[in-house]
Amino acid sequence: MNSKEKLLEVTFMEIYENGYSATSVDKILKKANMNKGSMYHFFKSKKALTVAMIEENLSTYMRNKYEPLLTHKENIIDEIIKRFKNRKGFDFVHGCKLNNLVQELSPIDKDFKNALEKVYINFESIFEEALTNAIKAGEIKHDNPKVLAMFIVASFEGCLGTAKKSQDGEVFQTCISQLDLFLQSLKI
Repeated sequence: MNSKEKLLEVTFMEIYENGYSATSVDKILKKANMNKGSMYHFFKSKKALTVAMIEENLSTYMRNKYEPLLTHKENIIDEIIKRFKNRKGFDFVHGCKLNNLVQELSPIDKDFKNALEKVYINFESIFEEALTNAIKAGEIKHDNPKVLAMFIVASFEGCLGTAKKSQDGEVFQTCISQLDLFLQSLKI
């Protein structure tokens, strides 16, 4: 990992665990074992560092986690549910990385909002493509996979937010079981 990558990774985890407002550049640099000159070599400000973290780290994290769904040609709905339910190692105290950033940063800055919206739209697009594949495979019937994907992602994120509120994985499993029932009802 080079210096820039390390800086972005530390920023990603610090902001995830503590929030943007509570994370100082000094704290990031200390954890990354770097000096301010190193940071300013790559980024002109904490904001620029955070936007880059969203565009690079968060975007890659989401793609790596959900794009494998696109390799499935059958049992796509079951794979979606399996991916949703597998929260092994998930931090229900801190919650969803994407949702946390959207909730904290979107209302305070247009550049944050635009970067996060792009990640979110890509997230929805993965599900739209997976659902389109499920429709083509004759697994489910639905007229608008784009809207369905938006609903499914919103429901999933809502389940994660509810679990964070309770800091309880069982609350998540109860909530996600309802999304499972809904998706099962779409099957032909």
